[in-house]
Amino acid sequence: MHRKLENVFYEVRSPKLSWGDIGGLAGPKAKMKEMVSLPLARGERLREMGVDLPSGVMLWGPLGLGITMLAEASAKDAGATFVYVSGQEMLGKIDRMEEAFGIAVREAPSVFFISDIDWLCPRAGASYEWRDGTLRGKPPTFADISFTGKFLALLDSLLHEPRVRLVGSCYRIDVVDQAAIKEKKRFNRKIFVPPPTAEDRREILAIYAGRMPLTEDVDLGLIAGKAEGCTGWDIENLCRKAAILAVEECEDRVALRHFLAALSAITPWLTPDMTEGYLRIFREDCPHHYSF
Repeated sequence: MHRKLENVFYEVRSPKLSWGDIGGLAGPKAKMKEMVSLPLARGERLREMGVDLPSGVMLWGPLGLGITMLAEASAKDAGATFVYVSGQEMLGKIDRMEEAFGIAVREAPSVFFISDIDWLCPRAGASYEWRDGTLRGKPPTFADISFTGKFLALLDSLLHEPRVRLVGSCYRIDVVDQAAIKEKKRFNRKIFVPPPTAEDRREILAIYAGRMPLTEDVDLGLIAGKAEGCTGWDIENLCRKAAILAVEECEDRVALRHFLAALSAITPWLTPDMTEGYLRIFREDCPHHYSF
């Protein structure tokens, strides 16, 4: 029980991450508590009050923001097992996918998180190109029609498993097959994880920089303001680079100048057009699926 089974394909574990381990994302955290943690912890009470629970919840947004962490924290919040499936690694391995679904049921109560749904259920003819020509995040390969059909059937098999909360993630909601996200028995609710604001970036910085010895001149708000376009991955890299620069200078603490120099050495993952593109896709999407 709660053992790592196949690290490449999927794993089962007692969740360790809590909401406080995730910088920023106040809105998505609140939605996850409402749509995932509460139905798992107090689903019977909600049903007694006549509330229909979401079948599955789709998290979507830029890479590197901690979406997997949100899923794990919701499992910890609900006192449930966390079952993680790597959608990328599952391509062509429907037998492994079937195993993971079975494990999620046997380990219930569980949060069953499947990443990269856009790899598993691609929307025919969808374009990953942003308006500035950027193609960042486009999968190099996709599931074939046969795999997608079998995967959708597996999703349907969870309809009568109230102690399994289905959570998926994708890079962009507009490139996912509508069969996966419009059916009431599949991912019928969505949570948008937007590009981080300056305050989000400051909170993420506080987590990573909080592990480092800093000089008194370090102003996290100033650094966050200059880190436009940076995701959580970028900010982790920024802090690592600043620490390396300090060590190279034989300094005992990381100073503001090290962070500013590190900022010029990294390339933010989000371009301005991508940031606006994400917000535009969200604005144009049906709002009905974003509420309980």
